[in-house]
Amino acid sequence: MTPQCEASSATIAPESPTFSNRKAVWILVALVSFWAIEILLLQHFTTFPEASIPVGRAIKDACRRLLLNVAACTVIACLMRGWALRISFVVGLIATNMLVVYASYFGSPLSWPVLSSQWREGLAVSDHGISLINWKVFGIALLALAVKVVLANAVKQNPLPRRTTMKWACVAGGIYLLFAVSLAAIHKPIRLIHMGAPEYIYGYAVAWTAEAISFDNDSLLKEALAKAEDKSDLLSKTEEPLLLSDKVAIVQVESLDFDVIQSNVDGVPVMPFLRELQNQSMRYSVKPFHNTGSSEADFSMLTTATPNGRVNPFQIYGFPYDNAFPWLAKERGYAPIAFHGNTGEFFHRRKAYSQMGFSKLYFTEELEPLEVTGRWDHELLNFSADLLQKATEPTLHFVITITSHGPFDRLSEADREIYSQPSNVQQRYLNSMRYVDRALERYIEQLPDGTTVVMYGDHESNVEGYSGSTTHQDRVPWLIYQKGSDLSAQQNSISSGLALSGELSQLDMVCYLRDRLANTPLSASRIAAKNADSRTSLK
Repeated sequence: MTPQCEASSATIAPESPTFSNRKAVWILVALVSFWAIEILLLQHFTTFPEASIPVGRAIKDACRRLLLNVAACTVIACLMRGWALRISFVVGLIATNMLVVYASYFGSPLSWPVLSSQWREGLAVSDHGISLINWKVFGIALLALAVKVVLANAVKQNPLPRRTTMKWACVAGGIYLLFAVSLAAIHKPIRLIHMGAPEYIYGYAVAWTAEAISFDNDSLLKEALAKAEDKSDLLSKTEEPLLLSDKVAIVQVESLDFDVIQSNVDGVPVMPFLRELQNQSMRYSVKPFHNTGSSEADFSMLTTATPNGRVNPFQIYGFPYDNAFPWLAKERGYAPIAFHGNTGEFFHRRKAYSQMGFSKLYFTEELEPLEVTGRWDHELLNFSADLLQKATEPTLHFVITITSHGPFDRLSEADREIYSQPSNVQQRYLNSMRYVDRALERYIEQLPDGTTVVMYGDHESNVEGYSGSTTHQDRVPWLIYQKGSDLSAQQNSISSGLALSGELSQLDMVCYLRDRLANTPLSASRIAAKNADSRTSLK
């Protein structure tokens, strides 16, 4: 309150400047309070503070955030006027929806390491992000923007002296900096706080700033190496020994849900081929890794490790790939080859893959000169099948498909078998899965007899409402099949209930597959291939 306001009497006329100043103060207080509470709600619903945290502490944390929010909003409201302030409201609207979409999709708050290192990948799939917007949240945020604009207009009509607002901005800014530093640097340093845990309490601006200052590659590498130490022998102790053949194909399928294989439309299976194939396969319901993006799926597959969960795992400089799955395949006499319909720079895969022992990499840069359009699964899979057919040495293919990536609108009308004119995301998703089913059917038909095929979803689709079952919600399928054989008869984990319990993780599966590769006896052809390779042992 200004000195003039303090000196005014209760009977002063509405037309007087002092009364006008008092009114302006209350309008400004209303704007700041409304804005701060709006941000507090956003922080609460996107940083998941309710997870195993006492009510008293949750209230205390919320009060800390609210104080920071009030200080920050005071600074902005006092410094910015007119269109500058309105633009800040629009930026807030965009940020609100971005943070809500990210938190809903990945189940964790958006961190600064992810934002700063993966924004290019985010822009590349922005169409999918737009399709994930919660329109109820958008509507509420839009209404909040309108309220703030109305209050800002009222402040403009009853302006406070510039010297007063500048003084308040300086005081609020000082309070914000002092409180933020005391929390994030002294009370509980942000570097000690696990992203997404209840202790992630300071709000995005403070957390991101602290992460930018304190989170470097060395700390990320240290954490990644610690997580990579975790292994699992759960399935190896449960299942009968599985011998891999001289031809192996591992297919990572984009957005393949467990439930979609069991789904029907008008009584007809969405994926008739995979539904039939699973009856001859070892099949599992698996919790995937998906904290920062789909790269976590192939990272865990190729390194037999748990991703760090904070940033794209391929972007951590110095992570060792000397014991990667492709190197083991080479040691066991295979020629490992990778296929991906995107560029090698996407999620920084090329640099990492080139250190893993692959004999050949096929990204968009290598596929286009061969007239293979990698964004179409059927073309990529046909190319892989052709190379496997022609291979004269034991070969292992690792294939990543992308046609069924959200927002599931890539198919031409000719490829839309179920819904020719889909009207919602559920119908687009089911069309995409039918296309994938057809592509996998043609792929396996072309493979040599005896080929071992491993298929799994990279992550769940986050599409709800297409299936009446929620038993395996947020789970992906893993199928292990050998062409010409029935592996289902030797799967002990089905009868024990483990396979379809939903308790298995991606780590359980990749450790089991690596164990099978390591313990499959060398055939004569693989002994010859191993002897011919310059590197025949793991580093």
